[in-house]
Amino acid sequence: MIIAFRSSVEGVLLACLAFREYPGSELIFASDVGELKGKLDLSGIEGEINMVGFDPSYRSESLSKEIFGKSKPRMARFDPDPLWYVDLLLRHKECDPAGLVRLLVSCNGDTDGLYSGKGKIAKRYYNYMREVGKAYERLCMFARPELKGGILSVVIDTPHDIADMFCRWLVRKNPDVPVAVIKNGSAWVGNGDLIGLDRVAKITASFVESLRSTSTSDDVDELWDLYYNSQMIDSRRNHGLAKKMQPKSSASMSKMSKRDRYKVERGIAGCTLDSFA
Repeated sequence: MIIAFRSSVEGVLLACLAFREYPGSELIFASDVGELKGKLDLSGIEGEINMVGFDPSYRSESLSKEIFGKSKPRMARFDPDPLWYVDLLLRHKECDPAGLVRLLVSCNGDTDGLYSGKGKIAKRYYNYMREVGKAYERLCMFARPELKGGILSVVIDTPHDIADMFCRWLVRKNPDVPVAVIKNGSAWVGNGDLIGLDRVAKITASFVESLRSTSTSDDVDELWDLYYNSQMIDSRRNHGLAKKMQPKSSASMSKMSKRDRYKVERGIAGCTLDSFA
């Protein structure tokens, strides 16, 4: 038996149920049917194929209760529930969805095994989950979008698949402005209905740039920088606090955070209120 599942939260949970029924099955995962067919052709694996998760039914909550029951995590109060744990873990660049299915099935409904870190694999996956959560938190804290052409956009640099999460966070903070999170040539757009797109859409980064360039230019950020620099008294700067609030490790999150870190390290360019005027 071959259990072929989509590498999504629902796909993983459905694969767990199938693997419980046929524990000796081969596990193969893919992001869509096209990728699955390519993997099967290359592997040369033959046998009965049970495909799950490729037709989403949006019942992850009920599947979670069926697999995990009502157990609560106990390692730390800020640990996510099992469903959110799986979602974060699948976003990690090193996550193996097939290994995750085996780990979840091995817990036999006891979620403590996911958080306690007693096993080598469980500890590794728990650390993966925490890494993704911390990367997302750093984006929310230090990746600063710029308003240009009426679109609040930001280019992010992270190895994990969290661009859509950050886009949803920006949408909650800015419900009246279209937002775009750009990563590796792709862009997640929120509030897209304000510019003639779907409310949430994934498009190419070049299309976002074309929208920005055809809209009216907005130099609010540059204007604020000029005003701030003209009013700042360098002798009163708290360099220690500045370094703490804009860590060097997070300076690559966005263009504006890089500019802020540059000010921390090199100081602020000298200008006067006359320059602002």
